[in-house]
Amino acid sequence: MSRLEQPWSLRARHGESLRSAGFTFAELLLVLALLLVISGLVLPPVMRMMADQPLKEAAERARSQIATVRLKALDSSAAWQFRFEPGGRHYLWTPQESNSPTSGGSGSGAANNAAASSTTGPSFGELPKGILFLSDINGVPLTVERLPQAMVAGLSNGYEMAQVGWSAPMTFQPDGSAIDSELAVIDSRDRQIRLAVRGFTGGVTVSSIENRRR
Repeated sequence: MSRLEQPWSLRARHGESLRSAGFTFAELLLVLALLLVISGLVLPPVMRMMADQPLKEAAERARSQIATVRLKALDSSAAWQFRFEPGGRHYLWTPQESNSPTSGGSGSGAANNAAASSTTGPSFGELPKGILFLSDINGVPLTVERLPQAMVAGLSNGYEMAQVGWSAPMTFQPDGSAIDSELAVIDSRDRQIRLAVRGFTGGVTVSSIENRRR
């Protein structure tokens, strides 16, 4: 190659390089535009799903525990109850006989009650942070009551649990049946999931997420 041709050749190759770089940049802009369009389509549903997760987790936690209480009644051939804190996060389950006052006349009876409490006594749980049990059903406020200190004495935070205003007991009989009842969990955006217990079977049905009706 002659010296006269060399500069032209270099310029030609340089021009091709610029054109190649130009096409690459355009392709990059096209890819970025496509990514923006895709993210605009995909991101909102993903964000909604992430926002829904705590409420769904709370409903599943409550449903699972209610179902477990029913199984305890079936397995033990004794009535068990489930309670929750209207307007709060706590829930509790315990044998129904824990509601009965302990007779103070028999030392052996007290010992038997203590032994039973250590294996089948009350237990408690909490909903995820930011999720509460609804304090009313269809606009009707739920009644609340305090539990006797003796009933929650076996819990690590028994004193705290005795100060909680609990719902009426949702009682499961030894055959697994209960009374028709309903509760709901709600998040900070006023969206709720309702849980309904069928009295005849004791089964629990869970609604989809819905806006709270006032």
